[in-house]
Amino acid sequence: MATELARIIRSLADGTSVDPRDIREVLADDADTAEAAVSLAQEVDALRRRSAELRAVMSSTRDLLAIPDADLMLQRIVDRAHELMDVDVAYLSVYDPAEDQLHVRAQTGTISPRFFGMVVPAGVGLASLAVRTQRPQWVADYASLTSVPHDATIDAIMQEEQLRSLLGAPLVVGGNVLGVLFAASRQPHEFRPEEISLLSAFAGHAALVLHLARLLKDATEASADAASRQQDAEWAASLHEELIRLVVFGHGTDDVVGALSEALGRSVAFVDDEGRMLVGAEDIPLRGQLRAAADEAAATGRSVRVADGAIELVAPVVATTARSGALLVARGEQALTPIERRTVERSALITALVMLRHNALADAEERVRGEVAAEILDGTSARADGLRRADARGYVTTGAWTIAVVPCALEDRARVLSRLRARADWLSAPAASGVAVLAPTASRSEADDRIRERADTEAARVQQLVGAGAPLVLASVCDGLGEAADMAPDLWQTARLALGLGIGQGAIDAATLAPYAALFDGDGLRLAAFVDSMLAPVKDWDRAHGAELMQSLAALFDERWSLTAAARSLHIHLNTMKQRMQRLRALLGDDLDRPESRFRLELALRIENARVAAKGT
Repeated sequence: MATELARIIRSLADGTSVDPRDIREVLADDADTAEAAVSLAQEVDALRRRSAELRAVMSSTRDLLAIPDADLMLQRIVDRAHELMDVDVAYLSVYDPAEDQLHVRAQTGTISPRFFGMVVPAGVGLASLAVRTQRPQWVADYASLTSVPHDATIDAIMQEEQLRSLLGAPLVVGGNVLGVLFAASRQPHEFRPEEISLLSAFAGHAALVLHLARLLKDATEASADAASRQQDAEWAASLHEELIRLVVFGHGTDDVVGALSEALGRSVAFVDDEGRMLVGAEDIPLRGQLRAAADEAAATGRSVRVADGAIELVAPVVATTARSGALLVARGEQALTPIERRTVERSALITALVMLRHNALADAEERVRGEVAAEILDGTSARADGLRRADARGYVTTGAWTIAVVPCALEDRARVLSRLRARADWLSAPAASGVAVLAPTASRSEADDRIRERADTEAARVQQLVGAGAPLVLASVCDGLGEAADMAPDLWQTARLALGLGIGQGAIDAATLAPYAALFDGDGLRLAAFVDSMLAPVKDWDRAHGAELMQSLAALFDERWSLTAAARSLHIHLNTMKQRMQRLRALLGDDLDRPESRFRLELALRIENARVAAKGT
């Protein structure tokens, strides 16, 4: 048994697949450990497959970058897609925007002589839908597809090929569709999310490579027009090789921008769409003609010259359909030559390719952290798995943790989650009423009272990160990640109470309202009605006369109904306190004398003070 267990452990460490039956057999005496080991083995296997797929996509990209011929590149894209997806047929339809048609230019696995060159008219089939939406489209059985128009010729060719299931991913660069890459099977098949994601990722890479190839072709044709530009062409090719080398060996955008800057002999910056510096010395505000140039570059996909100022050229950086930012090239002694301008455009595309890879890895990491957060916040047995996964990923689950809830509308939830997941040390997940976040707060050596004082501070940190999408944040600090997750239902109940009381904004320690949330089951409207029923006469009198009867009533309760002590605490004369007492009796009547009524009156007063304090947070 020990030998078999050692073999399983070595296999897991090496990333080798392990049969769950072997694990359960070796650990038959400990079912819980066996199931945990099976879960770990399955997760390792899934990560290994995902890693292999990403390596295959990057390897394919490297191969495509080395192909100079456009038709050969199309065929290689189709061949690679056929290998990656493990389907019967793969083909690529090139989009003609002038005619709004698609033409099959490359295919593999087909048998019909009519398939190559097949024309898809405007608005017909999945291909046209993928072009129009710029999103992947799929169908499990093409014959039963009724959501888009059919074409008799295309249907006949599909019958000749006996194709049933289709998955099409558009090739998009800068909002422009270059074509649609299809994976198809001769059997009905429900495409899984990971299959759709894999083909979409490869299509995104292929689109950038195709676009890059077109730009390279343009640059080559331009350089051939004049022999005097041969030296510039060699310079551009050398720089291009250097940039491709940086991409292949995993370098970041700072290395790509640095290589371009050194080659041009002038400053180059990479900024996001708001002008925040991603690579460079300082932020460059995108306003005036610089803003107009950036917008035009993003719309056309080509670089734009700036008439005057410190920046001469703006080149768009687009990762598939998402606008990421721009390369800003500083003005030099001489204007950029056409080939230098094209080189900047190619560098922007390569920067986008690096961003695409970075975003894919970041998305995968965010997805895993989101899954861990959802499991931990789940009140079922999934929590134990989530805590184990969090511990395995380096989170100190036994330290002090803050649980914060952010009530928000359904349409704001994705943006709030995106902002919160920017913090790699936080665990965030959507909930029925908004978003919940778990954040490590302090070491266990810190005193308990100091840790708990952090609740409003931690709520303010969450609110600041989210911005306008989180007007109200409630937080509580707990000893341990599991205990923090246990607090989530209570915090949502307190949030409902706060909103019912009209507390719609602020970063609040949930302890301020928690006792009343439990008492009234989180029903803020019912609680507000109770407070009004008890204190309305006093509040109305204070509002109408600028008096301080509410403050005097609170002092009486604090001082055990001693007029002398209450007057002393308010720093007023005893006669003034007696006059206020007479007014309170006139407004509240017998409620001041009966113990039960006085108890309800004090409860209403405490709730009102908590509401006012929370609103002022």
